[in-house]
Amino acid sequence: MLKIGDKYSFEVSYADRQSCLMFFKEDDSSSWSLDIGFCEGEFGEESVAPAICINPIDTDKNSVEELVGEKFEVTTVKECDEREDTFYIYESEPMVSYKVEVLEIKDSKAHIRCSGIMIVDGYSDPYEEEKFEIDCLVPIIESASDWAKFEN
Repeated sequence: MLKIGDKYSFEVSYADRQSCLMFFKEDDSSSWSLDIGFCEGEFGEESVAPAICINPIDTDKNSVEELVGEKFEVTTVKECDEREDTFYIYESEPMVSYKVEVLEIKDSKAHIRCSGIMIVDGYSDPYEEEKFEIDCLVPIIESASDWAKFEN
């Protein structure tokens, strides 16, 4: 579930492989990333399907199970922009700040909590921002073949 401000909420979309935690392990390095798409809903006078993209985060964990308790935080728009982490409402925009945590790994899914401040409208001056909270389960993907576990 995504909550934006006090007025808007969106359910996670599991269609079209748009929501997952990806864990990458190559040689001596590991990283994880997060993509979550949400079902279409009303936002103001528009109908939108939000999405968040958090690009690879380096970790010293050797397996996806070890990610439980892993936290990551970005504190500035500049850092978010440099990492190319985005939140899509009308267009993809960097976030002002966010914190993400892996709460649990169970049955090939990750329980994720993410909160922060997103840019709703980057064209306005100053840009419009709003608080957001995400609390959801997403499939864990370590290789392309993992998607078969989640497709009906």
